[in-house]
Amino acid sequence: MGADGGAPEQDRHSSLRAGLEALHSGRFDSAAALTAPFATDADIEGRLLHGLALAGCGAVEEAAPLLCRIAEERPQALHPVQDFATLLAARQRGSEAAAMFRAALALTPDEPRLLLAYGEHLAAWHQPDAAETVLERCLHLRPRDLSAMNQLGIVKAALGQTGTALGLFRDVVAINPANHAAWANLGCALANEGFFEDALASYHRAIRLRPNEAQIRLNHSICLLKAGRMTQGWAEHEWRLALPGHTDLPRARMLPNLSEPMDLSGRTVLVTQEEGLGDSLMYLRYVPLLAQRGARVVLWVPEALRRLAARVEGVHEVLSGDVHGIGFDWHCPFISLARAFSGTTQPYGAPVPYLRADRHRIDAMRAQLPPARSGVLRVGLAWGGAPRSHDPVAHGIDLRRSIGLAALAPLAGLEGVQLVSLQKGPYADELASAPEGLQIHDPMPAVEDLDDTAALMMDLDVVVSVDTSVVHLAGALGRPTLLLDRWDNCWRWLHGRDDSPWYPTVSILRQSRPGDWSGVVDRLLPMLELARTASPRGG
Repeated sequence: MGADGGAPEQDRHSSLRAGLEALHSGRFDSAAALTAPFATDADIEGRLLHGLALAGCGAVEEAAPLLCRIAEERPQALHPVQDFATLLAARQRGSEAAAMFRAALALTPDEPRLLLAYGEHLAAWHQPDAAETVLERCLHLRPRDLSAMNQLGIVKAALGQTGTALGLFRDVVAINPANHAAWANLGCALANEGFFEDALASYHRAIRLRPNEAQIRLNHSICLLKAGRMTQGWAEHEWRLALPGHTDLPRARMLPNLSEPMDLSGRTVLVTQEEGLGDSLMYLRYVPLLAQRGARVVLWVPEALRRLAARVEGVHEVLSGDVHGIGFDWHCPFISLARAFSGTTQPYGAPVPYLRADRHRIDAMRAQLPPARSGVLRVGLAWGGAPRSHDPVAHGIDLRRSIGLAALAPLAGLEGVQLVSLQKGPYADELASAPEGLQIHDPMPAVEDLDDTAALMMDLDVVVSVDTSVVHLAGALGRPTLLLDRWDNCWRWLHGRDDSPWYPTVSILRQSRPGDWSGVVDRLLPMLELARTASPRGG
């Protein structure tokens, strides 16, 4: 008989298994119905499944007592509400998980496990101020909780309180030198401050503890690259391929590191899209070098890049669709091209410009612009990236890199400047509520792909953009570009630099502290005025 004296044991296990499957597939109503007979079980498993199912149905007030009672019965386990938050994370239902946390905290406001889990949830969903309050409360109740200290350090770093963050990470590793996560987080915080030797030493401690943890190895590679140690960095960067979302083509046939005399004559090299469009635009610079070694270069790229990529010197064919049906001798994800050429005399690839706009498209897109006027500087603007709300990490980066149109309101006061939108995606909607006096011409509804955007850029005097594909496209075309960069910048812009070895025509205006774009815009205004007086059209 079952623990509740009802159904036979076999039926009980069958119902629990079906309830678990329904729960993991997001069918919460079915899961709640299947597990309802076990709501008062002596056994925890049935009650836990039912409580999670009720929470998934939105019945948080009914679920909270069940889950909190289970937490009391299992004082050494993770809090069940954390299980629920994890369950919803993949479904992008963060607000529902937050409601469950609040309902549980109303019953047990001083439960440290619950506070820690809620703080982690708030941090993951980019609410650092709220996370800070919750985690500090957790540490007040449990002062030496290393997980809470580590998480609070992450939050403090996100809020720009780097000194406090460093202190927390150092405290954690002093108490427990085997805490690999704290060593890695210490390395990241030190790197953001430019203390690369100390950062690398911290990463080395983390790697000794967890040598096969791909995310730590990838973060280590980013530190190396940001410090300018390119050859080491590119070799370490291959660890990204162990993470989800990267190529599943055979590793044994990936393009090796190239020596100077290595000949690729008669070999087909398939170069494949990886991560964002900006990455592909950046690493297309290596394609002419492959062709110079005799390779037959085939590109596999998204449709938005096909026309533009086809004109890169040395490209034999550009394909889309199923990559697994394409024949090749070697394959190489775009980013790994930098690793392959890192030991050659051209580690930065072909010289800029290595992309060319189509002259017919230039003529066609010129019709989308207002007439050029003598003494007026044409400035292209992109103020946002891609939100990617399905990916909390990428979404967090986008929140930090995107300036928003409202922050560019001071541009309205510039004389002799004609502003042209290069913005696509959700951020383009901000044009409908642009700041008073900020007049921006928008040709982007006529733009079909990056080839059209490239054509537009050829009739602009300056491109001003946040760190998105627009910067890479303008830089690869050799157009004068001003990058509005976040404080914790991407590795490729290096540390403490206002120029770029990748793009000679790009100048960098970086935040002096997290979230503060006002100083960046203050520096932008005189640079545009200088460009206006110096340009043939502006002068």
